[in-house]
Amino acid sequence: MRLLVMDEPKAFLKFLCLFFCFQSSFGVITNQGMHSYREESENQVEEREFEGWLQSRPEEYIMSLQQHNRNKVTAPKLSTQKVTFFDESKLTYKKGPYNGFPKHVMGMYILLADDTEPGYGTNSDWEPKLHKYQQEGANVLFFTFINPETMEVPRSFKRLAATRGKDVEGAVPKDTLVIFAIGGYQYSLDYNPWNWLKSRPAAEAMAVEVAKWRDLYGIDGIDLDIEEGAGSRKEAGPNMLYFVKKLKSIHPDLLVSQPTYGYPQVQAEIDVINGGWRKGGDPTGLVDSIGLMVYEGTQALNYVKNYASGTSQWDGFPIKVDVPKSRILLGCKGSSNRESITGLASAAVKQKIMGVMVWYCSVRNGLKYSEAWDCSGRPDSEQAYVDSMSLFSAANTY
Repeated sequence: MRLLVMDEPKAFLKFLCLFFCFQSSFGVITNQGMHSYREESENQVEEREFEGWLQSRPEEYIMSLQQHNRNKVTAPKLSTQKVTFFDESKLTYKKGPYNGFPKHVMGMYILLADDTEPGYGTNSDWEPKLHKYQQEGANVLFFTFINPETMEVPRSFKRLAATRGKDVEGAVPKDTLVIFAIGGYQYSLDYNPWNWLKSRPAAEAMAVEVAKWRDLYGIDGIDLDIEEGAGSRKEAGPNMLYFVKKLKSIHPDLLVSQPTYGYPQVQAEIDVINGGWRKGGDPTGLVDSIGLMVYEGTQALNYVKNYASGTSQWDGFPIKVDVPKSRILLGCKGSSNRESITGLASAAVKQKIMGVMVWYCSVRNGLKYSEAWDCSGRPDSEQAYVDSMSLFSAANTY
């Protein structure tokens, strides 16, 4: 969930020159940034099948300076002002049954909190409401993001989660799963390390606190969006596994989802995935799904093999296990056209892949990042999600 940023026109021109002149020598651009081939033989490159790397237009992976300035995080200052006009004690939550993920998932990341955005911080009091297409076009909602520095559940999360199953405007449907997403790309850079991943005792203590989110808010699971920065630290992955093990010991049915780049690059993500399955695809009971952070068109399909056939790759490949396709979510840009959205959904059903995860969708009254990525406000895309959810609903009945 990242974009490259060029602060000055000269830097941008220099980047384009380097990219187009030396791409074959130094690396390739994906939706996850630059990946170097390093010193690989032709045979190894052929085994990786690099024809799947994304060939995006520059505007797809370079955010304008104006957009960046709107969202940049530099030495973030957390909002600490409590708003007292809304009484959280009056909120009630739907709790259970907890039946796990449906056979096919249409999951949307909805922006609800960002401590760098005035009016949308952890303690900001505003009333998020779902669009109709989000109510009809998704069966899983990733509430985005919890700040890993504080691990406080944002007020907006609480307010929207409390609407589940209730007859109120913009409510979460009763059968839609609610997943709280922790971290994200920027929080992984700015809070490095995440303090609760410095040691096993700290990780396990945080798991005890996070387990309370099920008891308090009735959530179905969490999403571990630890990316480069905090996710690249040697201790992060092993301690994240201690965190998950402790969490699962308290709530075995609490879902854990792990986003990952199309090509495995972030060590913590790799460690969690390797700890979630075995060779041949048997689960360890720690991780319930992975999501491929590849968002251009239907390109995510090209990366399924990196995880579904991890043990069949070359020696030294980071993924040492085989993740069943039924546990893999395909990345989809929120603003994708109808052909791409329905194409991913149809492929998921035909290939028995778990489904689709969408980055990103703004809610009514809500926070927006780049308009070019937002699901909302594009009738063709919105309807495509509803139609794809209908396809999944039919497939989920058999």
